[in-house]
Amino acid sequence: MHMLTTAITGFAATLCFAAFSWGVKKHFRSTGAMPLGMKITSLLSLTLFAAFVWHIVQGASGLWLVSLGLFSASLTVFAAAVAASRYTPPTLAFDTDAPNFLLQHGPYRYVRHPFYLAYVLFWLGTAVAVQGVLGWAAPVLMTALYIEAASREERKFASSELSGAYKAYRARAGMFWPRPLALLAG
Repeated sequence: MHMLTTAITGFAATLCFAAFSWGVKKHFRSTGAMPLGMKITSLLSLTLFAAFVWHIVQGASGLWLVSLGLFSASLTVFAAAVAASRYTPPTLAFDTDAPNFLLQHGPYRYVRHPFYLAYVLFWLGTAVAVQGVLGWAAPVLMTALYIEAASREERKFASSELSGAYKAYRARAGMFWPRPLALLAG
C-alpha cells in the first residue's frame, strides 16, 4: 500500500509540475527573451522538484492525502487561471512590460495572482508529502520568489495607465489569498 500511495503522490506532483512547465512555454507571453528572474525561478523550481522526486522515491509521508488535496487545489486554481487568461495571457514573471489590460474574472475576481497561489499550493503539497525539514525549504524559497515577482508586477500596474483601476482592484482582491468580503460578495 505504501508503494501505491507514494506512486499516486509522485504522479500528482508530476502532473502539476508538467502543467506549470506547459504554462511557461505555451501560455504566458514574453516581450523579448526570457527575463533573468524567470530563468532563475525556472532553474530553482526544476532543482527543487528534482529534490522532491528524490525524496518521494523513498516513500510518501502518512499525510499523502493532504498532499493530494493540495496538488488538486493547485491544479484547479492553475486551470481556472489559464481559462480566465486564455485570450489575454499575462507576461512571464519578472518581465518589464507596461500592463495594458487588467484581468478581473475567474479566479482573478478573488486573488490578484492566482498563478502564484497555484504554485504555492503545489510547493506546500511537496513539503507535506516528504515530511522533512529540507522539504520545507522549497515552499519557503519559492514563496519568497513569488512575493517578489508579484510585488514587481504590482509596481508595474501602479505606474501604468491602469493605476486607478488597479488600486480599486487591490482593495477587493487579495494578493494570493481571497479577502473574506470578496468571497461573501461572490
